[in-house]
Amino acid sequence: MRISQLSERAGLPIGTVKFYLRTGLLPAGRALNATQAEYSESHVDRLLLIRALIEVGRLSVAEIQSVLATIDQPAALDEGMRSVQQVGVPKGKDVTAEQLAATLELVTGLGWTVEPDSPHMQSLARAIAALDSVGVPVSPARLKVYAEAASHVARSDIDWVLGFPQERQVELTLVNTALWEAMLGSLRRLASENQVARRRAGVPSPRVTIPTA
Repeated sequence: MRISQLSERAGLPIGTVKFYLRTGLLPAGRALNATQAEYSESHVDRLLLIRALIEVGRLSVAEIQSVLATIDQPAALDEGMRSVQQVGVPKGKDVTAEQLAATLELVTGLGWTVEPDSPHMQSLARAIAALDSVGVPVSPARLKVYAEAASHVARSDIDWVLGFPQERQVELTLVNTALWEAMLGSLRRLASENQVARRRAGVPSPRVTIPTA
């Protein structure tokens, strides 16, 4: 297909498609002559992924360039999956060594095996510090509720990814991290709306039991 057809299939302006070609986000097509190229379904798939990562995943072009490079030229599978799981990690003020140590103690207390220098540890420590600063410290019981839900989702995610051929697993880890995570946030807010509505109406809403992860 020509670039005009590619643009139409992906629902993006031709100028945007050309920009992605110039920046390397989109691989070049097969050259037909000095000014024209032909594109395939793989180009449509890549454009749809880029569009979703920008519009739903809220990733920057630079972040997308980095993770697509990992997908296109993966090193060890575990390394590639770990790399894309770090995309979109919120940046903020560095936490203290004491805050990090306390957060690591909380996480290992859940029975989880994690890297002490994981960027997600920094993010969690910042969130805990922010909650402390507004007078709502994280209790062990409340942390356990969130940890159980997160562990159940993570187990389902990894099982789902590993059910695909190895060459797709890094890409699908990115889809989980950037897109399913966005859906999870929306579902949580909708679940809160449901809880408020049910309680206002006096309808019992028993807690769903989450299997041990």
